[in-house]
Amino acid sequence: MQKFSDLPSWANYRRVLSDEFGISLEFDPVEHAIPVRGHLMRMDEWPANGVCKGTVILVHGGGGNGRILAPLAEPIAELGWRVLAPDLPGFGLTKPSVSFDWDYAEWPAVIAEITNAQQGPVVLMGLSMGGMTAVFAAQKCDRIQGVIATTLLDLSDEDHFVRAARWPWLGRLSLLGMSLTPWLFDRVWLPLSLATPLREMSSNTPMQRYFSSDPMIGKSWKPARFFRTVHAYKPSSIRLNCPLLLVHPGADFWTPTELSLEVFERIDAPKAFVELSNGSHLPLEKPAYGELAEQIGQFLMAIAQDTATGQP
Repeated sequence: MQKFSDLPSWANYRRVLSDEFGISLEFDPVEHAIPVRGHLMRMDEWPANGVCKGTVILVHGGGGNGRILAPLAEPIAELGWRVLAPDLPGFGLTKPSVSFDWDYAEWPAVIAEITNAQQGPVVLMGLSMGGMTAVFAAQKCDRIQGVIATTLLDLSDEDHFVRAARWPWLGRLSLLGMSLTPWLFDRVWLPLSLATPLREMSSNTPMQRYFSSDPMIGKSWKPARFFRTVHAYKPSSIRLNCPLLLVHPGADFWTPTELSLEVFERIDAPKAFVELSNGSHLPLEKPAYGELAEQIGQFLMAIAQDTATGQP
C-alpha cells in the first residue's frame, strides 16, 4: 500500500502548519495496512509517550483523511495515549472492499470494529462530520470510555444538509434529486471541492488553498451516492453509555455552534460543552488550538483516573 508520508500532500500540509500556525509536527506516524470488514485500511499510529493509558481513535470528516488530524494526534500521544487515525473507506489511501457501494453506514461500522479490537480504555474523537460518525460508532461498541467531538452536525436534517453544502442552492437541488430520482443522483460523481465549501475549513488563506487544491482532498472525486446515504442515515435515538465532550470552534462559519448544540441537546449521555475562544472548522488558530488541547487533556485525565479507580 502506498504511504501517505511519501506523498507531496504530507510535506505541503506540514509546511502550512509550520509557516502559518507555528505548529511543528515532530514525527511521522507509523503507517499500517490492516483488514477491517473487507477493506484494506491505511491507518496512522502515534505511540503513547511513556506508559500507555489507552487508545484514542481520531475520526476524520467528509473532506479529509486520517493524516489531516496529525496536529491533534501529537499532543494526545504526549499525554500518554496511543493514537490511531484511519482513512475511512472511499477516502485517503484505504483500499475499499470490492463490495463497497459508497454507503455512509460503513463508516461508523468500521470505526466500531476498530474500537472493539483495542485493549484497554478507548476514546473516540471526531472532527467535522467525524463527530457524528464517532457518536454513531460509539453506539455500536461493546465498550468505550468517551467521545469527543468538535462538531455535531445532523446531516439527516434538511436544514443542516443545506447548510453543509458549498452553496445553499446546491444543497436544496441535491435534496430534490435524492427524493425524485435517487437512481440518477447516485450515478453523479463530482470533485469534493465542488460538493463542500472546503475553504471554510480554515480562516487561513494558504490552508484554504491546501484543502481546495490537494489531490487527496479537494481534487478527489466522490459519488453523490455517498452524500445521499449520509442524509439517509438517521438512528431513531442517540444514547451513549459514556461521557460526551463537545468542544466547538468559536469562529466556525461553516457549521456555527448553534447547529452543533441542536444535536448535542438531543443526545442522551453524560455530557459537557465548551466553546473555544476562536477557531475555524479545523481549529488550528491561536488560542483555540491550545484551548482544544487543554480540554482534551482534562477529559482524558478524568477517564484515566476513573479507569484506575475501577469506575465505569
